[in-house]
Amino acid sequence: MITKKKSVFVLLSLMLILSACGGSSETTTEEVAEPAAEQETLDSPATTAAPAEEPEAEALKVGIVLGALGDRSFMDSAKRGFDQALAELGIDGDFIEAEESERAAAYQNLIADGKELIIGISFSEAERIKEAALANPDIQFAIVDMVVTDDDGNLLPNVANIIFKEHEGSFEVGYIAAKLSKTGKVAFMGGMDVPIIRKFQTGWEEGARYANPDVEFCAGYAGSWGDPAKGKEIGLSCFEQGADVIFAAGGATGDGAYEAAAETGNYAVGVDSNQDYIQPGTMITSMMKGVDKSVYKVIQDTIAANGQVFSSIDSYGLAENFVGSTWLVDGTNLFKEQNPDMAAEIDALVEEVAEVRAKIVSGEIVVTDVTAGG
Repeated sequence: MITKKKSVFVLLSLMLILSACGGSSETTTEEVAEPAAEQETLDSPATTAAPAEEPEAEALKVGIVLGALGDRSFMDSAKRGFDQALAELGIDGDFIEAEESERAAAYQNLIADGKELIIGISFSEAERIKEAALANPDIQFAIVDMVVTDDDGNLLPNVANIIFKEHEGSFEVGYIAAKLSKTGKVAFMGGMDVPIIRKFQTGWEEGARYANPDVEFCAGYAGSWGDPAKGKEIGLSCFEQGADVIFAAGGATGDGAYEAAAETGNYAVGVDSNQDYIQPGTMITSMMKGVDKSVYKVIQDTIAANGQVFSSIDSYGLAENFVGSTWLVDGTNLFKEQNPDMAAEIDALVEEVAEVRAKIVSGEIVVTDVTAGG
């Protein structure tokens, strides 16, 4: 192949041959002068060539393992944060939706695929994340809703642990419910009876009691994250006992409780995602839990780490605006729009809730965390 630089010498050689064969020296001088200038330019690339472009950084390879999507709550929130990172952070990402029995294999598939950050969603993933992280110390892992440690209780050097102060946000919506309750009795429906859901229930009851010291409670656990029929059964039972607002912290099971509230003319409070739209006119608010925000942030943090694994515990509550009523977390109030006759009452209540939040953030109000050690 003849490069640009070599072609000049070929041209000069041809001109010299033509000149020797009888071409005029004047013509030869004119013909040679221009390539000579080009030769000088080619031999001085530093003065004319554009600076070399730096190679683009490779996109971070991220994998996330999810439970059943379509709950309009916890898992869908995690997927929403992952999708936002795909759109905005330029990552190379894949997600796997898997039953619990399939998740160990899902992590191994992501490891084999060369993922640099692998995220597990839910406390149920603790052992699987621990095992994978110990076996793959150069890969960054993250888990939502749990702190993973080794057998001696030490944090793993390549696991980012994400937890939330659900009790604080639940206090906020419990306060709202008790203030709006006409019967003085509110209900709680949990999915699985596990410590993290007890955090929701305890915060809910403490917030309701702060608003109304005489409030009464009804509660039930469905034993499932995906049993709306059982959720409805619990809801109907509590409404029959006089409750008029129910807070459901149970994934897709909560849909049944919301349906029970709508059918009986009572009210409900959603969970994790903004669920205020699910039963129009019935959903007072939702206790937001920023799983989406936390997934997005740990991806940002991993990008910033520039290939270095790290260990962290990130705990998000009211102060970070990661938990709490939709009224304050994202500034929406669909309930007021659907119940304009209650607008003045709700506006006043929003101000009250903001004051309650400030007292929790400052430490004036301390909400019980049933999962705290000691």
